[in-house]
Amino acid sequence: MYDKHLDYFILVADCGSFSKASQKAFISSNALIKQINLLENDLGIKLFHRTHHGVTLTKAGKCIYHHAKNIIELSSQAIQEAKQIDENEQQIIRIGSSFLRPCKTLVELWSTLSQDHPHIQLQVVPFDDHYAHYLSTISSLGKEIDIIVGTYPSSLWNDQCQVLKIADTPIFLAISRKNPLSQKKKITFEDLYGKELMMVERGDTAYVDHIRDDIEKLHPQIKIKDVPAYDTKVFNQCDQESGIMITINAWEDLHPALKTLPCDWDYTIPYGIIYSKHPSSLVETFIHIIDKAIKKEEISK
Repeated sequence: MYDKHLDYFILVADCGSFSKASQKAFISSNALIKQINLLENDLGIKLFHRTHHGVTLTKAGKCIYHHAKNIIELSSQAIQEAKQIDENEQQIIRIGSSFLRPCKTLVELWSTLSQDHPHIQLQVVPFDDHYAHYLSTISSLGKEIDIIVGTYPSSLWNDQCQVLKIADTPIFLAISRKNPLSQKKKITFEDLYGKELMMVERGDTAYVDHIRDDIEKLHPQIKIKDVPAYDTKVFNQCDQESGIMITINAWEDLHPALKTLPCDWDYTIPYGIIYSKHPSSLVETFIHIIDKAIKKEEISK
């Protein structure tokens, strides 16, 4: 957008010499002088007074220097705005996908709606499931990732995002195939007596805390084993210890050594689309389409 020689011009003016500026620019002094000469020739203006002690700006050079940084800033702003316009014209929704938060459910749902909205395309963007990185992803939704699909705690990560609930998904148990309980079709509380049940630490997810409260009050024979926020390590740990852990059906295929089984209880956790508190107009349109489809499906049941 702007003449790139301006970058060298500003650097030389700030450094007061070609030699110092060339060191910062990682080019030779001769090459830098050549770039400034080209700029002066293009403008038809002498920009520097050159002496053996360094360089100083001419009056014309001071004028160019005064406006150059604004030119560069305005140029960068124009490029960013143009990119945003181009992105909106392409109508691309960037959906995050990870080990614990796969986008399959939403992609399958959108496939039934996309024929009525061919201008909107989904682009899958992988991201890291490590909890600290996930929290960072949540707080920066709308930058590199527009939406994520998954379970969410009632606190909504300190109100850093919005959520459109797709469903209340049942809470199941994942059991190592080495554990005899994996042979059962459905698990009861009594099946868990005398055994350890892995679940996230209190305060992580209100819906899991509710199960914890009931177990501590009504089924003290079950030993609760606290684990950190779920990642691949927790699933591996469950298998290595022939253990049992709280899970959801959407994670059924995440670890081949674990078997996901329903339970004789009615606990659920909300599952839906997580998006920015200040979404783009495109994301708002997409959310509205999904919300309308969900409500239509509920009415037809």
